[in-house]
Amino acid sequence: MRETLDANAEGVSDPKAWALTATDRRVLGWLGVNLLVFGHVVAFETPLWLTYAYNGLLYAIGIGVALRSPKIRDVFVLGSVAGVLEVGVDAFLVSTGSLVYPDSLPMLLGSPLYMPIAWALVVTYFGYFGRRLDEIAGPVAATLGPAVTGMVLVGFFEYGAHYAGIWSYAIAPFAMLGHVPAFIVVAEGVMFAALYWVVRLRRPLLGGVGFAAVISVSYVGSYALFSALGG
Repeated sequence: MRETLDANAEGVSDPKAWALTATDRRVLGWLGVNLLVFGHVVAFETPLWLTYAYNGLLYAIGIGVALRSPKIRDVFVLGSVAGVLEVGVDAFLVSTGSLVYPDSLPMLLGSPLYMPIAWALVVTYFGYFGRRLDEIAGPVAATLGPAVTGMVLVGFFEYGAHYAGIWSYAIAPFAMLGHVPAFIVVAEGVMFAALYWVVRLRRPLLGGVGFAAVISVSYVGSYALFSALGG
């Protein structure tokens, strides 16, 4: 255990460990495009079909990154599987009256058809982030880094989606943090803390199923807890 901690400390202090790899640059570029198109949707009154088109474009970019970068390929597959299976818990959130989607283009179990793609993207970004943090600073950083960043960045997406009319939250147990229910923020912190441990299994199909279960338990458990606390 002491040797592992010493090795992690050496990695953090080594400037070479923080140098961007080719895969890092591809993922950052991919994320940059994601932020740009999301900003366009939020800042301007765009038709809903454009949201579908943008998600398709981003997923196509992800395929290209995964084909060129073996280090992200299994994470991308894991995220894609989890994204498809996540629609079940999305339907649960809709059924509680908390999550509201506008009447829009094709839907799947009450969620927009692009939602599995959106989840595939987010899971891949944070899954790879955790993997790189593990290489640099060890498993504790790989666990906490995506959790904290996820609560902040996904919260940003939640706020943007509200103002763009992509989705919103009508009611929530216990407390709202602005336009986002507190239980959503907590659930996202829990699930992204667990993501590194699922990714490190290096079994993307099974990992995708497993992480979809983590998403479900996080949301349902957090909703139940906050309901008990605040009614």
